[in-house]
Amino acid sequence: MLYHISKLHHTDQELIRKAPLLVSILVAGADGVIEHEEIEKAVSLIHTKSFSEASDIRHLYKDIDHDVEETLDKLLKGLPSDAKEREKIITAELEQLNHVMTKLDGQVALDFYNSLRNFAVHVAQTSGGVFGMLKLNFHEKEVVKLPMLAKPSH
Repeated sequence: MLYHISKLHHTDQELIRKAPLLVSILVAGADGVIEHEEIEKAVSLIHTKSFSEASDIRHLYKDIDHDVEETLDKLLKGLPSDAKEREKIITAELEQLNHVMTKLDGQVALDFYNSLRNFAVHVAQTSGGVFGMLKLNFHEKEVVKLPMLAKPSH
């Protein structure tokens, strides 16, 4: 696990570990339907980021990668099937990251924030390939921006 994250309280560590999965579910369900391909893309993306992420955040993805499918399945089963209710719960949980990121080194927090934003875009593109972003409705385009997260200053 990334050293900066390992110094946090275990509930903060858990939230950081869950964040890419929550972003996956949030973005995949923004149109009201979570497609199997979107979940597969999220799992694949976490694996890819575990070795390709340019910053030290790759260690976080490596930590998540070993049981990503099981954890994602457990999260999905614990959330409401109603899209609006699910989005409300995930948004509230992701908003808590703003406080947690203030406890991290500024550059680590910024790298994590940028990684989550990038992650959201990749999941959103799943439905329509490279040009998938053009097929998103207004709400989906707003969700992909992860407006509940404040950009950390470093």
